Amino acid sequence: MTPEQWDRIRGLVERALDLPADRRAAMLEEVCSSDPSLRAEAEALLASDNNALSNFLESPLLTDGLRSSLEEITSPARVQAGQVFADRFQLIRKLGEGGMGQVWLAEQTAPVRRQVALKLVRAGMYDEAVLQRFEAERQSLAIMDHPSIAKVFDAGTTPLGQPFFVMEYVPGLPITEYCDQKKLKIRDRLELFIQACEGVQHAHQKAIIHRDLKPANILVVEVDGKPVPRIIDFGLAKATTPGEQSLFTQVGHLVGTPGYMSPEQADPNSRDIDTRTDVYSLGVVLYMLLTGARPFDTKADAKLPLDELLRRLREEEPPSPSDKVSSNTETSSATAEARSTDPRQLISQLRGDLDWITLKALEKDRERRYSAPSDLVADIQRYLNDGAVLAVPPSLQYRARKFARRYQAALATAGAFALVLVAAAVISVRQSIRASREAAVAEAVNDFLQNDLLAQAGASAQAVSNSTLDPDLKVRTALDRAAARVEGKFTRQPEVEASIRDTIGQTYQDLGLYPEARKQLERVLELRRQVLGMAEPKTLRTMSLLGYVAKEQGKYAEAEELESQAWAAQRRALGPEQPETLHSMKELASVYMDEGRLAQAEALQTQALEILRRVLGSDDPETLGSMSYLASVYVNEGKLPLAEGLYAEILAIRKRVLGPEHPKTLKAMSNLALVYDQEGRYPEAEALDTQTLEIRKRALGAEHLDTLTSLSNLASVYAHEDKFAQAEELYTHTLEIQKRVLGPESPDSADTVYSLGCVAARRGDKDRAIALLTESVDHGNPPGADLGMEEDSDLASLHGDPRFVALVAHAKQVADAMQKATASPTPK
Repeated sequence: MTPEQWDRIRGLVERALDLPADRRAAMLEEVCSSDPSLRAEAEALLASDNNALSNFLESPLLTDGLRSSLEEITSPARVQAGQVFADRFQLIRKLGEGGMGQVWLAEQTAPVRRQVALKLVRAGMYDEAVLQRFEAERQSLAIMDHPSIAKVFDAGTTPLGQPFFVMEYVPGLPITEYCDQKKLKIRDRLELFIQACEGVQHAHQKAIIHRDLKPANILVVEVDGKPVPRIIDFGLAKATTPGEQSLFTQVGHLVGTPGYMSPEQADPNSRDIDTRTDVYSLGVVLYMLLTGARPFDTKADAKLPLDELLRRLREEEPPSPSDKVSSNTETSSATAEARSTDPRQLISQLRGDLDWITLKALEKDRERRYSAPSDLVADIQRYLNDGAVLAVPPSLQYRARKFARRYQAALATAGAFALVLVAAAVISVRQSIRASREAAVAEAVNDFLQNDLLAQAGASAQAVSNSTLDPDLKVRTALDRAAARVEGKFTRQPEVEASIRDTIGQTYQDLGLYPEARKQLERVLELRRQVLGMAEPKTLRTMSLLGYVAKEQGKYAEAEELESQAWAAQRRALGPEQPETLHSMKELASVYMDEGRLAQAEALQTQALEILRRVLGSDDPETLGSMSYLASVYVNEGKLPLAEGLYAEILAIRKRVLGPEHPKTLKAMSNLALVYDQEGRYPEAEALDTQTLEIRKRALGAEHLDTLTSLSNLASVYAHEDKFAQAEELYTHTLEIQKRVLGPESPDSADTVYSLGCVAARRGDKDRAIALLTESVDHGNPPGADLGMEEDSDLASLHGDPRFVALVAHAKQVADAMQKATASPTPK
């Protein structure tokens, strides 16, 4: 036997040991169908026949190392009751065994006497991945402190070198068994489930994802007569802290338990697992607490090939809990009895809110799933308090029904109840009309985008439009043609025209084509003012978006006016803490920052961030945007440690939620590198900027505004490191693209000219420096006042030059004029 053959056999044995005994034969049949001898060897080892084992060990082809490894895998367990570890932990009996190792009940004798659970890696499984996974579980438990999470007490190794750790012994039942045994009602089950969710939320706040949540890992014990859940077995947990590798996430390895794993876990090609995978598993546990069954009967599917089983988990939708109970008349009586009710009442309890809550937790698309266990808890609490749950479209008739249920005493009279019914009927008619109108608009928009935008990629559509055939049609070209086709096409459909122009305008904005975006959005605002009115949320959203575009173009006075108007109107129409109101609030604070009004910017942005964190949570995109804006204010104020802390927090969340190459993650990387640069940590800044630039070139293209920002930032770091040739090369390349894409008069172009002047000054080329700085000021460069600030650093070599003195005076005049212009916005 060659070492290669041994590696194959050992791999098969390890895989088989991770499976229940009744599934091993099927796995070997599937894997070894073309190699009967390989299957025979594996089956022989699994059977642990002494004669076969002895012959195999005597094989001259085995090295001592291979023979030792085989002995450890196939020899009888070297751990037995009565053994003492670390002089104070005596094994009593084995509680369980899995693919990773064993769990023993043990007696701790010092410094306190108590029963504990001792977990150790299986003998012969000491490869690097398993040891890393074991160590990570120990670290995961050690940093968590929550009543619903089993505590870790100690750790060490056995005399044979097996790692172990000692944790709280939880002599409880799985949460589903406990609830059935106690015949808990639905409300009591939900209150117990909430405690478990709070434990998972605590783990997430410590950057730990469990990834194997199921009833067997949520045990219930009684403390002072009250049930308390304890979450155990973080062996499949994934560390989400930036820089740490995931635990046991090699492609091709199945991590989790079929039937409880999320669709993304069931995808063998997925590496992007975040906290929402635990939300899905909690949804399965909730489903079982309500119905007594899992959404999918994986036991019945045990004979299916693994890939087919995983496909079902990824693609098929589960029945609602109420349908699950009503469809199985054989078990519905027992299920209802375990919940202290009858089948009809149980189905009635589940139908509606609990159906919607559970199915939202089980969404295949995690973008539509609850974003955190705390959000799932909040919706369950709303249900328990007869509030309107967020898992349901917030129609007025639905809210009216909830209102009536909560305040039924006050609404007991027939007249009041009739009033509610009339109001609900009126709103229902209005919503029906509005829904029909919005459906018509959506259909028209979809038709336009399909036939006038996307179809341009085809040769026939290009021929009809009299355009030159272009097999590699660019998005910009297609957008320009589609924008031209809107004119006059929807004269009698202003809402359709507004929706189409809004889509095109936002696409232009995402591409950094602000003049084109502005043209479309100005028309959208005009149309929506005429058709919907100024108080309509869509109109105000467009106004705020137009303010953002104006800010990006350097038109700060106009941007401030638009954002101020939008924010004030949204506070009146929507309320001060609605997401769209808060969006305009943080955008206005951003304009203040760009205008140099840093104190106002910090105060407003701090207020916005506080509300956003409370209302939407720290992971919400609006909250992260506000954090980023506030960090920028701190940078401009010189409060670099505060800025660094915010940017590092943003980057950690972006990586966890969006992935390492998402544009927003890259923006967070770029911002953090900027702070490193300003703190003088140039090697760290250069490494982070270089990484960001490479990804942006590949993902966004060489001429995208974000790519240009990375070029400029990296050039700045080179300049601070005295790598002047590299800095000038990058600045020159950046300026060429900026002049072509944004125009020579743009603030970004002027900034780059100014930076080139600084580099020339530091290189001792005074004439070139003066020429570039003059060009920068003549273009109305917003950082003109910075010329004075830079005298002691980049421009020190020009300090005594009379031309430079005059230039500084000119720059300050430009800055003063700009300050006055932005302080007095011209009314529209």
